[in-house]
Amino acid sequence: MTSRADLAPIIAFLFVFVAGRAWAEQPLLQKGDRLALVGGTFFERMQPTPWLEAELQVRQPDWQLKLRNLGWSGDDVHCFARKVFDPNPENGFKRLHNDLDLANPTVVLFAYGFAEASNGQEDIDRFESGLTRLVESNREKGRRVILMRPFAYPGVRTPGYAERIKACGDIVGRVAAKLEIPALGVTCDQFQADGLLPSVAGYRAIATQLAQQLVGGGQGLSDEAVSSEPYQELSRLITRKDEFFFHRHRPQNETYLFLFRKHEQGNNVVELPEFDALVDQFESQIWRLATQVKR
Repeated sequence: MTSRADLAPIIAFLFVFVAGRAWAEQPLLQKGDRLALVGGTFFERMQPTPWLEAELQVRQPDWQLKLRNLGWSGDDVHCFARKVFDPNPENGFKRLHNDLDLANPTVVLFAYGFAEASNGQEDIDRFESGLTRLVESNREKGRRVILMRPFAYPGVRTPGYAERIKACGDIVGRVAAKLEIPALGVTCDQFQADGLLPSVAGYRAIATQLAQQLVGGGQGLSDEAVSSEPYQELSRLITRKDEFFFHRHRPQNETYLFLFRKHEQGNNVVELPEFDALVDQFESQIWRLATQVKR
């Protein structure tokens, strides 16, 4: 009997379609790529769980991949949440691109549509134009772009939600087909108690599916591998690296560093680049440990 784990690579392959053809003939990432994750709550809440980067690094340890999580809770495709205290919505879009320039990715994976499906029809009507703008603005900078279709959260009780999440997924597919870029799909059946986000196990299953589509390498990390000492250290380093990068691009006291109270502590902004060297150090250790984890 075929196990669920054995089916994961097959399921992943079936979802990688755009413009009527499969993109799974070869991995979407390449050796030396720098991947930025951009989206709302779905990506930001992935940070404490190292599953995705662990899968990518262990599957292809010699690729020396870099991953930067730019998720922002509550964000939509127009980057509304990223404008923080600024009344001009356009400044959220500028903020995202400033952070992307900091991350310097070769590939950007966008996961939008979750917030739009919850917010209602007006946001859905604006979704396609906003997503197209994001894709094109990044391709103009020479970045490869990948889209991810949103999936339903069982805890959302908004009337018409099922139809709206499907509509957002269709829009992602349509934009991908129009611009000839990959549109990935994942499935999830394990959620937190409130049903508003994947559980830790849910994020692990999603990571396995995404990793198969992004770098290939067959079956994901086994329970035995995850319990090993090298993996535990790898997990710790990934989590710390993500934490340091978060503080680099989203310092807790940015009101004092950048905004209307910068006259008080704005001089401390010169310390932020010091995080870069620390992130690089973690990355070197991550690559070394990834070769020691036996799947």
